[in-house]
Amino acid sequence: LDDTGVEWTRPSAIKWIDKQGIQRNYFPDFYLPDYDVFLDPKNPYAIKAQIDKIKCLTEQVKNLIILKSLDECKNFSP
Repeated sequence: LDDTGVEWTRPSAIKWIDKQGIQRNYFPDFYLPDYDVFLDPKNPYAIKAQIDKIKCLTEQVKNLIILKSLDECKNFSP
């Protein structure tokens, strides 16, 4: 993001509800204020290990983008 000139900040926690109805906090890695988008790159292991969590999050937080590969990170364009 720095190399492309995209402004970003470290976001505060996002509140979300898990499958058991428990409210949780999620801390994505980046927030792009000019686009109102949260970005969180994940490695393949994290994607598999957190599949239910990621599904709940992306259903509840419409402006959260999970980047699932190095290519998605390199080719990301807001």
